[in-house]
Amino acid sequence: MASPALGLRRFLGVYYAYVFLFDFMLAYAIYTALFELRGISVAEIGILLAFWSASAIVLEMPSGALSDHFDRRALLVAAPLLKALTFVCWGLANGSFWLYGLGFLFWSAGQALQSGTREALLYERLAEAGRSDEFDKILGRDSAAEGLGIGAGTLVGGFVGQFNMDWTIWLSIPPLIVGAGLALLLHDRRRTRQAEDGETPATYLSHFADAFGEFRRHADLRFVTIYMSVGLITFELLEEFDQLYYLAVAVPIWLWGVLAAAVELVYAYASVAAHRLSGRPWLAWVLPLLGGGLLVAASLGNNPWYVLLLELAYVAIAPVAVLAEARFHRIMDGRSRATTTSALIMAQNIAGIAATLLFGFVANWLGILPAYGWAGLVMVPVAAWVFVRQGSGMRAID
Repeated sequence: MASPALGLRRFLGVYYAYVFLFDFMLAYAIYTALFELRGISVAEIGILLAFWSASAIVLEMPSGALSDHFDRRALLVAAPLLKALTFVCWGLANGSFWLYGLGFLFWSAGQALQSGTREALLYERLAEAGRSDEFDKILGRDSAAEGLGIGAGTLVGGFVGQFNMDWTIWLSIPPLIVGAGLALLLHDRRRTRQAEDGETPATYLSHFADAFGEFRRHADLRFVTIYMSVGLITFELLEEFDQLYYLAVAVPIWLWGVLAAAVELVYAYASVAAHRLSGRPWLAWVLPLLGGGLLVAASLGNNPWYVLLLELAYVAIAPVAVLAEARFHRIMDGRSRATTTSALIMAQNIAGIAATLLFGFVANWLGILPAYGWAGLVMVPVAAWVFVRQGSGMRAID
């Protein structure tokens, strides 16, 4: 019989492969540029991305409660299959705004099913093995696997897109099918333990009450949620417009994937090393301020070299993103972990709607480069707020 440690190692190996494949999408390299080349305006792209966030808001907490109520593995199998339908819609869209929107709806559904589910399953398996204190370290590797998947997908997608952009859409489907097969190996032992302990299963609706109870009881949980939703979300949403930035500074299409892969590789290293920076709460305001300054500098770009400043902004924020998420899980004490995590993601999507729409219209009005500069300036009040709140004893990271 395999030892618990060996069982955990095997679980983590499959888990990291699943995370990698879920984001190994060749389409990441070109899709917003493809939309524009197919006749979708920048403002319409902003609307599509905002709809993506809006649909995620609607689906996020219900899917989290499903995860807390049913077998997490079943949801992890379904998630990549739903995401695969995104690329079926986009492959058939040929400039149709509505089919692109339907594709984003499938993406939201797949993402919602696996987001809170994935982290909750990971934390519970570590806790079962007595290794929950290593969660920030393992979560950093999770983030690295995701980043490497994005990087590898965009690297290949950039070269494929140079010859045929449509093929990057269709070739994004096979990795998701393989990922769904791997998810069958990610066993959820929670329900087995509940049966062995004679614990009465919670009702579906009770998970929502549990999640809101967590936020009422823990001021730090609310602080971390606002920090991640208002501050760090800025860098995440900007990535969706990066291909337009590349066009603005004349980066050739074949190089898009190389750049994205390079930054994801460095981002992955920063995520893996993030746990070594724990115990330095001042990084929660210093690194966003540094990232914002780099965005401002990148907005001055008039040649492809300025893209390096943009990519460094994303790398700067990686450690605090991992540590903040790990702190969020450590603060929680209830049994509805996936639902509570989904509430965080829902808050991020609410903030993302407003920010994406605003960025899209600013870019349409002033241009894509000035819009990046204004996004960087947003980090000044965010850093000041974190600095003041830390003075009152609250920490966004450990």
